[in-house]
Amino acid sequence: MSNDTNKRIHKLDDSVINKIAAGEIIIQPANALKEMLENSIDAKSTNIEIIVKEGGLKLLQITDNGTGINKDDLPLLCERFTTSKLNKFEDLETIETYGFRGEALSSISHISKLSVITKTKDSNLAYKAYYMNGQLSNSSFKSSTIDIEPKPIAGRDGTQIIVEDLFYNLPSRFKGLKSKSDEFAKIIDIVGRYAVHTQHVGFSCKKFGDPLHQLNTRTGLPLKERIRIVYGSNIANELLDIEFSDELLNQDLGLLKVSGAITNANYNNKKKIQPIIFINHRLVNCDPLKRAINSIFQYFLPKGSHPFFYISLQIKTENLDVNIHPTKREVRFLNEEEIIELIVGKIHTILSSVDTSRKFKTQTIINKRNSYELDEEKIEEFKNQPLKKYRQENKLVRVDATQSKINPFLVKPESLNDFKFTEKNSTSTQEQSQRQQSQQQGLQFPDDILLTTQSQSQIEINPSRTQVDVNLDSIRSLKQELSEYVDKSITNIFNHAIFIGIIDPLKRLCCFQYDVKLFLCDYASILLEFYYQLGLNEFNNFGEIEFDEPISLIDILKPIYDLNSDELIPMDQVINNIASMKEMYKEYFQIYIDDNENLITIPMILKNLKPDFKKLPFFIYRLGTKINYKNEKQCLNGILRQIALFYLPEPFNEDDMLPHEFETKRSELENQLENLLFPELKKQFLATKILQRDLIQIADLPGLYKVFERC
Repeated sequence: MSNDTNKRIHKLDDSVINKIAAGEIIIQPANALKEMLENSIDAKSTNIEIIVKEGGLKLLQITDNGTGINKDDLPLLCERFTTSKLNKFEDLETIETYGFRGEALSSISHISKLSVITKTKDSNLAYKAYYMNGQLSNSSFKSSTIDIEPKPIAGRDGTQIIVEDLFYNLPSRFKGLKSKSDEFAKIIDIVGRYAVHTQHVGFSCKKFGDPLHQLNTRTGLPLKERIRIVYGSNIANELLDIEFSDELLNQDLGLLKVSGAITNANYNNKKKIQPIIFINHRLVNCDPLKRAINSIFQYFLPKGSHPFFYISLQIKTENLDVNIHPTKREVRFLNEEEIIELIVGKIHTILSSVDTSRKFKTQTIINKRNSYELDEEKIEEFKNQPLKKYRQENKLVRVDATQSKINPFLVKPESLNDFKFTEKNSTSTQEQSQRQQSQQQGLQFPDDILLTTQSQSQIEINPSRTQVDVNLDSIRSLKQELSEYVDKSITNIFNHAIFIGIIDPLKRLCCFQYDVKLFLCDYASILLEFYYQLGLNEFNNFGEIEFDEPISLIDILKPIYDLNSDELIPMDQVINNIASMKEMYKEYFQIYIDDNENLITIPMILKNLKPDFKKLPFFIYRLGTKINYKNEKQCLNGILRQIALFYLPEPFNEDDMLPHEFETKRSELENQLENLLFPELKKQFLATKILQRDLIQIADLPGLYKVFERC
């Protein structure tokens, strides 16, 4: 507290005051350039040359052919609040020049090494002066009373301002700057904006030592050509002029002139281009006007696209307040809302009048205040009617059960003679896939394996059982683990998926539609996870598929052991492992094995869904060899995974089947996917993160619209 009592109010040193002021105005090299650029335009220049070194930090030189500065005024040039554009405060009400405070050059001189070469038309010589901290300095940029007078030299009419070592005495300012190339890009952006607006001035800008100009415009060029030079032909070729007739201008609102250009509805760019807004020839950020114009374009352009526009307003000077921001980038004017209404109304009319050659429909536009319609001859009264729904054709979801499927468009041969096939004694692709799965589990079988198949007439389906509440900690734990791996975005896709058709039954690929997007997925991976979830949810409450006659486990496993049984676990051990847990199998999974080791029933995980019975031997073998019966959680999880694999549809190949058999099998599988499995996926499937690799978007309707519009 004792230290605080010793602190007294005192006046800051002038050098501190000036550096604080400089920090408010000159934030980056582009700010310094803007101030000097405006001074050159105020001096009635017709040509301005800019040279930049290291993003403007090492050198920023601007040369004009304006009126120049009188020699007698040079001592006051860089002092604060010295200006030739203002005498009294009331002059601000009619100010038409860019500068008026007399702070720009003063601020620059306090944070750089500033020199000026200038010549007026009446003078026979040019004069060069050096400045530091707002005062004349000698040639070594040191304060001195010796040799500080401006030196006569040869030179041309106009002024050249040279700024060297910007921020040399404010090292902290460098932390807020970007790379030298980024700072140079900001300088080019500022020069380009003034080049677009100022028709009577030619601009050139280049890097120090570079023979080529980065930007170069001539005086008197039309607006479209100036925009072409600065922003390219893609924008210039799509421009629409904005010109207000005298009837539309409102003198009562203080609006004297509106001009500019906007891109039409055929131009849309994903990258935002900052608009160019000049008010009374002053480059400003007018956020209300910017938002209003952008709101108009959102009804003419696709979502995510951005327009380009340049607007120049002339407003009565007495209605304009230019003194509200240190860098003069903002202004305020009377009747702002009404003037903006007139401008956006005109833009809406222009865009609507040329909207016949495009595909995106338009609608009546409203803004936050009122909706309006603008006539070419007069502006109607503002209306309070709601915005009509906008039907965007490229975003309509086309799903209709009456529409034709993809299958009729597939090329089919006219007769069986078009097919070349031979009968083979080798196994089908289904069995090959089963063998591959078994080999992954450590099993190997020769090519002549014949698996027993239980026909549909040998089973009886009994789906009705009394529901039982499950309170096992292991099941709750498995459900909790599943919830932790759920991917909400993929789950949402499957919850709204519409099946289209099978693409490749051998690779088990199918297509489905979600919203306006088309997806390709590996339905085997999807169904394997879905069947596991069904088993987890229906644990201890499965339906039953009952065989008409019991089937011995030995008979089921025999086709496998007819192979080289030396590589397999002994059959007795497999059967004993299963039989020892038959009470658990019967209670939890409806796998009923009697005392004679006969299989009576197997689980049904979904009504009207039957497993592939060719896989029954592998299913039983894995239950006896791949399940960890010593750990409850691992045991139940393993059995549920094997049941899911048992129900998984096998791949099949057209080359290994008769044409009519292939078409029949494909049709049956598509019917099952479309009418049974995908509806169930929509109801209860929780997609996990690992399924991201099995799902890919191959098309979307807005993208196709863009492709065909270019054709």
